[in-house]
Amino acid sequence: MSKQVFITGANGMLGASVTREALNQGFSVKAQILPGSSTQVLAGLPIEIVEGNILDRAFLEREMASCQFVINIAALTTIWPRRLDIIHQVNFDGVKNIAEIAMQNGYTRMVQIGTANSFDHGPRNNPGHENNKYEGHQFKMDYMDSKYRAQCYLRELHATQNFPVIVVNPTYMIGPFDSGPTSGRMLIELYNNKLPGYAGGGKNFVYSKDVAVATVNALHMGRLGECYIVGNENLYFGEMFGKASKVFNKPFKIKKFPGFAINMVGAINSLKAKITGKAPKLSYSMAKMASVKQFYSPEKAREELLLPSTPIEQAITDCMTWYKENGYIA
Repeated sequence: MSKQVFITGANGMLGASVTREALNQGFSVKAQILPGSSTQVLAGLPIEIVEGNILDRAFLEREMASCQFVINIAALTTIWPRRLDIIHQVNFDGVKNIAEIAMQNGYTRMVQIGTANSFDHGPRNNPGHENNKYEGHQFKMDYMDSKYRAQCYLRELHATQNFPVIVVNPTYMIGPFDSGPTSGRMLIELYNNKLPGYAGGGKNFVYSKDVAVATVNALHMGRLGECYIVGNENLYFGEMFGKASKVFNKPFKIKKFPGFAINMVGAINSLKAKITGKAPKLSYSMAKMASVKQFYSPEKAREELLLPSTPIEQAITDCMTWYKENGYIA
């Protein structure tokens, strides 16, 4: 009997790459998507697609019964409004549903996609790692809080009931299949000369296909109950946009804005958003985060999950090629 993995959120940016990598590694795939959502990024793949919601236990009990592994990618990544009950319902209650059913069915392993923000970041000469405490509460975002809450629940389940789980904590992903678009939106704006400037902070950037490799590897590698920060290059935003401009073969013209100016714009945008109900491109919370140096070390994942380290230029190239092929940019 072939190894079958249940992949939630399979038609998202990461899910599409994880699904392909699972097939490459010899798994048969049952792919969960939300009812009525697009399957374009999964077209032509030899997989079984099932429509349902991870908050629906009856759906999960029915569809997970034939599998031996689960990779939970489904999540609400909304950061505006910062506080929404549905975020905790999906990102925590949904995780509980999946874990409980996996445990009932004697699953071989569960891989949970978390976030690197579940660990405090650091400067480039002392980047954040898996032993750092959670400090994300300072941003007052239910997305961060719910992902950390789910991580704690799963690790406690492992400690008390020997539940076979590993948490993969990606940093900022760039790559193809970003149909939102989500993380690649800033690249589109830079390419179209609509990015007004950048802040003084930075992030750890990683190719989404590298995250997919580490994620599927976690089905048979790594230590149970452990977390793995999956990232690659620590770059200030100016450095990241400079690399992207070279990939685009365009001059790097945008300027660095002072933190107070960005925070002011974010505060004004948030106020307007509360009045109009329309999500801002830059909220106050986003502005605050843009000035933070969110750098991380992926060494543990490189050693134990064989995380690849593809140059971010390749991630940008593949991301933009996918956008062009799918009509997102001219």
